[in-house]
Amino acid sequence: MEMGTLKFFRLLVPGILIFLLIILFLQNDFHELSQFTRFFSNFQVMDTLYTVIFAFIGVLYYLLDIRNLLWKPYHERVQNNIKDKLISPFLGQLNKEQIAYLKQARRLMNIFYHFIDSDSSLTEKAKRVRFNGLIWTSTVDLTIISVLGASGFWIRLILETTQYNLVMAGSLSALALISFGLIQLSTKIHLSLSDDQLEMICQKYKDELDRMINEVLQTQSTA
Repeated sequence: MEMGTLKFFRLLVPGILIFLLIILFLQNDFHELSQFTRFFSNFQVMDTLYTVIFAFIGVLYYLLDIRNLLWKPYHERVQNNIKDKLISPFLGQLNKEQIAYLKQARRLMNIFYHFIDSDSSLTEKAKRVRFNGLIWTSTVDLTIISVLGASGFWIRLILETTQYNLVMAGSLSALALISFGLIQLSTKIHLSLSDDQLEMICQKYKDELDRMINEVLQTQSTA
């Protein structure tokens, strides 16, 4: 998967999920829901109008930084793993201050992506990483939106006890739990895929990696 495609779908997926949740909230029972779904009987995934609507909702979701409410610790876990693995061959020659400096900002991440972009085999592996990355963030989006939807329907159930509200509240709660479990699985897969890349970098480009790390450390002395 190319980076541009990944970014587009990371906007589109939450847009679709939020749009569907809004539809569920606008209905009062299953009969209304079935009548409304007929409107989409001829719906095509690549229809321009709906794609624009979904993308616009996704942009709002992105600008409000809602995904990071849940995704941030998992994303940091993956990035910290990359940083640790990149400096692991040189721990004997680095002190605590140097290690801390290297891990700050995006110093080591920039080195990592340098190798990804400059080696065709690593670039090919990156496509699989991006595909899992889309699944990863989609499970995060699904968890967040399901929790919000379930909370809304539980409140509606308190105010108005109907079978529709009960089923939706229960279903969205179950979906939130399932998708939360999928976050753990996709994070584990992402760690494994990045480890595969890191193993190749540390073996094939150890000398160049050492040189680039030392170049970064030179900026510490001049800062």
